[in-house]
Amino acid sequence: MLKEIKCDKFIEPVIEFKNGLNSILGDDISTNSIGKSTFLMIIDFVFGGNTFINKNSGSIEHLGDFTFKFKFKFGNDKLYFLRQTSNPDIVSVCDVNYHPLNNISTKEYTLLLLQNYGINNLQTSFRDIVGLFSRIWGKDNCNVDKPLLSFSKEADEISISRIIKLFGLYDQIVETSTKLKDKKDSKKFLTGAIRKNYIPKITKSTFEKNRIQLEDIEKEITNIKENILKFTLNIEELTNKEVIELKVEKSNLLKEQTLIVNKIKRLDLNLNQKRIKSKHLDRLSAFFENPNEERISEIESFHNKISTILTREIKTAKELLEKESELFNERIEVIDFKVSTLLSNVSSPKYIVDKIYELTIESNKLTNENRFYQEKIDITEEVKEIEIDIDSLIGDILTKIEVKINKELIEINEKIHVKGKKTPKIELGRKSYKFDHSSNTGTGKSYADLIEFDLAILKLTVLPFLIHDSILFKNIEDIAIDKIIEQYSRFENQIFISIDGINKYDDKSRKKLKESSVLELSKDRKLFNKDWS
Repeated sequence: MLKEIKCDKFIEPVIEFKNGLNSILGDDISTNSIGKSTFLMIIDFVFGGNTFINKNSGSIEHLGDFTFKFKFKFGNDKLYFLRQTSNPDIVSVCDVNYHPLNNISTKEYTLLLLQNYGINNLQTSFRDIVGLFSRIWGKDNCNVDKPLLSFSKEADEISISRIIKLFGLYDQIVETSTKLKDKKDSKKFLTGAIRKNYIPKITKSTFEKNRIQLEDIEKEITNIKENILKFTLNIEELTNKEVIELKVEKSNLLKEQTLIVNKIKRLDLNLNQKRIKSKHLDRLSAFFENPNEERISEIESFHNKISTILTREIKTAKELLEKESELFNERIEVIDFKVSTLLSNVSSPKYIVDKIYELTIESNKLTNENRFYQEKIDITEEVKEIEIDIDSLIGDILTKIEVKINKELIEINEKIHVKGKKTPKIELGRKSYKFDHSSNTGTGKSYADLIEFDLAILKLTVLPFLIHDSILFKNIEDIAIDKIIEQYSRFENQIFISIDGINKYDDKSRKKLKESSVLELSKDRKLFNKDWS
């Protein structure tokens, strides 16, 4: 726990702390700007936070950079540190006289605190735990409707993840989440490889077609193996079969090509049609009196324009058909070459070896296509199943946490308020949550509900301490404050509070606050030994 903070700019150079409640007391007229919130910010700074630098720049501007020396005690071990506002990313490990021995980063320092507070296996950082529950004026974490909100724009999903970690239940999710990430990475790799054509992209129908073709190839290879002697003695039987298949394929290609060639011929006929010339129109006057030659010329011009457009389109179509015909020629040439090769090897046993090799290559190609396709299908299904498992697992975990918190809220609420006051209730979802205190429309009861929530978390989890600023108490009725002070006093964990006007509370509360006081401030006795206000 934190034992002391030293600073030569304090009105009290050494401020000591104790187990349980530690109170910073203001005066009876609730004087502002005397240093209560600032001192809580400094405590937060000692615990690795940076809000003091970001929100109290006026202190540094008028008093210069600060050096804070502080001591912790964990069991029988005492640890001494030093941290400066001029270089907040570094914490000095010191001897008992605060002479620096070595420097460590703030991240290493907070990890050291995490370990010494005995907070293990939470899958989170020290600051992520304590930052939310250091509710100080100037920090953006005092929203009475969102008690898990560490800052105003934080997503609910992150807040929910934090509370799961704080209850020590995140380990159950990590293993499944890691498995999900691995599967998603595999799926991403396959998708990228397909997109870049490293792996062929096929459809379900292609997959089935490949499967049937693989069966045919396997049968053919088996047939050759089983009849290897017969084929060796009579290779012509095997080659004739393939030659016939190739000739059938060539015949089909020629038929398709003939259709294309006929289309080209019809397009050539259209291209060779001659236009009507103007001299032919002159003969109309021999048959008709006063023909409208100007109108006829306009019609002829229109026809010529249409003819030009059609000619251009016909030429384009012809070029495409000619390219298609050329592709047929190439395929036919390949078939002719295969037939020639087969016939030249009729008397050579090498043909059988080549044939099996070709079939094996094709089989491997189709097998790989189907394997990658099936692998992607399987990974997609596995991702869906794991996501369902995670949703179910997180749902169960959140239900357990929700039940524990709400049970504790009922107990705390009954101790703080008279009967009839609605108990706040939290509802935790996978990606959102709700802190239900809708019937408590008063500002005071809303802040009391927030304090109750923090006390429930402090009791149920490994949260090492709480910081509550005076702004949380401003509108809470006095009798409720008395009960809250009583609840604070029940904890061994350190609780740091700032509070004004303690004389309005009952004798028991005043006594506890006086006994827990570590610092008393007023208009005439402010935090720093120099006043610039």
